[in-house]
Amino acid sequence: MRFSSHLFTITLAAVSAAGALAVAAPAQADATPTYTCDQAQPGRIVLGHGNCAASNGASAQGEFQGESLVVTRQAPQLKFHCRDGGRAQLPDGVVALGCQRVP
Repeated sequence: MRFSSHLFTITLAAVSAAGALAVAAPAQADATPTYTCDQAQPGRIVLGHGNCAASNGASAQGEFQGESLVVTRQAPQLKFHCRDGGRAQLPDGVVALGCQRVP
């Protein structure tokens, strides 16, 4: 009987650990390349400027393809989800295409 309860405890711990990993995996997969700048000019084309920094694998220089986020530091903080690539020249600025403001 003792062996069975011990086996149950080990199985429960393994299932809990696997569940925690499954929950953590999507968060890592959603790490969109991000540009954080002091300010941004909104629109379908977003111009982020002033002390820009790249994170989550965003390109620091040159053209980039695919999705990105542009986030401002200064209040009110703005966030844009962009889908069509763009061009980065950090720390001066970033131009991102196909953007939509995220609430």
